[in-house]
Amino acid sequence: MSTFFGLNISRLGMQAQQKALEVTAHNVANANTPGYSRQVAGMSTTTPLPYPNGQGMLGSGVKVSQIARVRELFLDNQIRDEMHILGNWESRKEYLSQVEMIFMEPSDTGFNSVLSTFFDSWQELSLSPESSPARAALVENANFLVNSIQHTYTQLESVRADITKDIELKVNDLNSLAEQIKDLNQQITTLTAKGDSPNDLMDRRDLLLDNLAKMVNYDLHIADNGAVNIFIGGRPLVQQNIVNTLKTVEGTPEQNSEWLPGPQIVWSRDERPTQINSGEIAGLIATRDDDLRKYMEEFESMAWGLVDSINEYHNNGMDLTGEYGIDFFTGDHLKTIGVNKDIQNDLRKIAASTPPIPRGEDGSEEAPFKPAPGDGSNAVQISQLRNSRITVNSDAKNLRGRLELDDEGGTTFANFYRDTIARLGVDSQESIRMATNQTSLVEMMSDRRDSISGVSIDEEMANMVQFQLSYQASARVITTLDEIYDTLINRMVR
Repeated sequence: MSTFFGLNISRLGMQAQQKALEVTAHNVANANTPGYSRQVAGMSTTTPLPYPNGQGMLGSGVKVSQIARVRELFLDNQIRDEMHILGNWESRKEYLSQVEMIFMEPSDTGFNSVLSTFFDSWQELSLSPESSPARAALVENANFLVNSIQHTYTQLESVRADITKDIELKVNDLNSLAEQIKDLNQQITTLTAKGDSPNDLMDRRDLLLDNLAKMVNYDLHIADNGAVNIFIGGRPLVQQNIVNTLKTVEGTPEQNSEWLPGPQIVWSRDERPTQINSGEIAGLIATRDDDLRKYMEEFESMAWGLVDSINEYHNNGMDLTGEYGIDFFTGDHLKTIGVNKDIQNDLRKIAASTPPIPRGEDGSEEAPFKPAPGDGSNAVQISQLRNSRITVNSDAKNLRGRLELDDEGGTTFANFYRDTIARLGVDSQESIRMATNQTSLVEMMSDRRDSISGVSIDEEMANMVQFQLSYQASARVITTLDEIYDTLINRMVR
């Protein structure tokens, strides 16, 4: 055994402590880096040597056997399982809040207030059926009602378009994350095959996996070579160094439905539908195709129910010229409805009176009669539509015929609208509550992960002092051995 054996042991000790100090410096430098996991220098003894001319083994020093990152994979999986639920509720919360703002209920400027003012105008007209100012006020408030219907519906369509655009952006982001994960897979597997431990690359990949988990629910498999394989609905999104991207395509119209479905998400390779059940994307799809569709259809059904009911009464009324009424509203779509131009040009055509002899089913008078046009009984009947009983015909082939006047019906136009707003409020509050709860849960679990994997500056400073003292001790051993060797070589005399 060499006389300088002790020097080599001390040299190895200094090198090991220096490497540990470098790891500490790396931790401190990345204390605020998102997704970074603290690293530790794992030290182990070097191969011992047989003790010459004696029993036992003599230690040969220390080495840094590995630089490992501190990471709890089970906790990672738990967080990701909760993150896609969080993403789902956050998406719903954002857009349901927008829908609530569109309806602005209860308020003095909301649709319910405009509708009430419109019916009040009919009530005022019934008191003075020949009054031109009362007729002009009715037409003005009718135009306000039409504008409110069209503005509300247009805004709902705008929200629907925004959701669709958001879905397309999320799909693009998902594909981008998949490509980045694939690239990191290639780098990690290459370095792992060489025996290296690419901790920083794995941290970057885990951060991407966290971001992906908020977008969509997926299954994760870690291969023996260090690559991760990601599956959505049983089909691979990322497999080793291969990516199967997603895209959006136009939806297929439903049978016996006026609803035009928005773009659907499919696999780019064969355009088969994806099975995305949770996450931001699933939340957006559910909000657009379930929640928003429900509110838009109910609003449109109510609007058409009002329009058709008013037209029916108005057609059976009589105007100031002694003629039967015409359609008060015209148009075949909510975007095109409006007060009849003939009525706007000639206010006398407002049929505020009720002829004693009703019109026959074929549109003709059932008996020859020329009633006086001066009473306002038809205006009274139209004003009372706000409290008329209606029934919901869920079997109707289109939205225009879904609400029907029915004396034995279970609700009114006002109550139907209020019920819709109430359900919207319940759904919105549920999304807010669930998003808040999930945020707290994810934050709690993230704090727990940070306590394990995060960098503590105090702990790193303590480690730095420890490694510094160990380095100094090894250096002191070398100094001591140097003095011994100096005495042995240069100072011994015969």
